[in-house]
Amino acid sequence: MASSAQPDDDRAEGVPPREAIRHPLPNRFRPETYIPAPITLVNGYLVWGGSRIYRERFGIGINEWRVLGALSNSPGATAATTGRTVGMNKAILSRSIAVLLEKGLIVREADRRPHRLYLTQAGVEMFDKIMPVAAERERVLLGGLDDDEIATLRRLLTHLVNRGEALREFDAGMLSGDDVDMSTSE
Repeated sequence: MASSAQPDDDRAEGVPPREAIRHPLPNRFRPETYIPAPITLVNGYLVWGGSRIYRERFGIGINEWRVLGALSNSPGATAATTGRTVGMNKAILSRSIAVLLEKGLIVREADRRPHRLYLTQAGVEMFDKIMPVAAERERVLLGGLDDDEIATLRRLLTHLVNRGEALREFDAGMLSGDDVDMSTSE
């Protein structure tokens, strides 16, 4: 079957349109100075690699691992609290909890509201199997940094996490159509 694109059609595969901007913009995105860029890259390394390893070796993904981790620190947390702790949206959290319940790695208190979540013995055993892999992945990621640099990185990341609420407020203002003053920062 012949292609409907004509040879001189700017939309033909591999041929950029005449309107294509062929030079960097003066006010362009600069990944070397835009802090979310390297954070996003590191997050991708952590999520994709971790999820593949945890699925293949342990039968759960990174999101389920995050829920197990949260419950290892806060037994009896509600789903909402767990979601806030790990920064997970409700739909993904709900699926992750369902997987963990189905596998018998957590239980949900059924006799009171809000339902509280707990690790089972199988959940503790799964956590104990995955934790050394997670710790080694962190060690590899931080390789080459000295103790002071690691402490500084943790302090700075904690600061960024603590700024999350301010970012959510900014986002809400942008989405509501409010005029947001973008000339100042705290």
